Amino acid sequence: MKKNLFVSILALLLALTLAEVVLRVVKIDRIKFPEKPRMGWVNVPENSWVEHHPVLGWYSQKNKTAVLESPNFPSVTVHTNSAGFRGTREYAIKKPAGVIRIAALGDSFVFGFGVQDQETFPAVLEADGGNREVLNLGVPGYGIDQIYLSYREIAKQYHPDIVLIGVFPEAFWRCTRSFADSGHVKPYFSLSEKGDLILHNVPVPPPFSLTTDQFPPLLEQSDLQKVLNRSVLYRVAKKPLIKLAKNMRLIDPDTSEEWMIGRAILQKLILEVRRDQATPILVLLPPKDWAESTRRTSLERSIRRFADREKVDLINLRPEFNDAVAKDGLEVYYIKNDWHWTSQGNLLAANVIRENE
Repeated sequence: MKKNLFVSILALLLALTLAEVVLRVVKIDRIKFPEKPRMGWVNVPENSWVEHHPVLGWYSQKNKTAVLESPNFPSVTVHTNSAGFRGTREYAIKKPAGVIRIAALGDSFVFGFGVQDQETFPAVLEADGGNREVLNLGVPGYGIDQIYLSYREIAKQYHPDIVLIGVFPEAFWRCTRSFADSGHVKPYFSLSEKGDLILHNVPVPPPFSLTTDQFPPLLEQSDLQKVLNRSVLYRVAKKPLIKLAKNMRLIDPDTSEEWMIGRAILQKLILEVRRDQATPILVLLPPKDWAESTRRTSLERSIRRFADREKVDLINLRPEFNDAVAKDGLEVYYIKNDWHWTSQGNLLAANVIRENE
């Protein structure tokens, strides 16, 4: 039996070696791993109200009034308070008695790009009356990494009862970059082989100080993984194996690097919010193409599974936006030639969040 087992193992190794040699000779391995495209510098309107931040990369200037002009919508006046939150209302560090305080974290959708202060969905939620404060910490261009750090650096100081985590799909892609297209350098995380998050670029260098390596390596590989990646046979077999694992629900539908690093950051954020005795709530913010289609993306399905695993509330705005866009048209809820919400889009988001609070 031992002899037969040895012969079988030897035969398997010889077969795998032969297969590897044949695949290299016939050059079947045509899988290419193109570098992600370099983004050119662009002049963004946020430059008129953001400033360099040593931990977050950039953050809204305090007590600022700026005018946002665009050919896609009427001029919008942007105000920030003494803490840099969108709007003019001030909030004491110590929460008033009997008040439910909500911190809304996210990117330009939470900030309310393209609409007036009072039309953003956090402002609409607060204006409903009652004993609710809603702090709008949204900052245009933020990735999942900066959203997490904005909670750690700023939001937690205000002791919120609820933390709304606005999740826009592109925020996962943004956390794979070391600097933004606007020229602002940003913090980013990598994931060690053991699954630990490692923070880079803090203190954050000034804008335009980095011009290369916009997409740094994020996932640390084991020695075995490095060896396997050199094998043509492994790379050819990997794709169907991953597909099989997805179908068996052994791994998430989205296996991209951006989801893997973003998922780890979200886990860390949720853990810290709970440690601070607050309730985290994920709010999935649908882009235009999601609002026009009912087909679920791999990212959406992964976020839903993530919420189930972490036992965290998820408010998925997509179904309501699907219905509303199908009924009234896309441009009622999304700014024409832009991807942000109109005032009606923000109102719809606020109504859905209110119903699910």
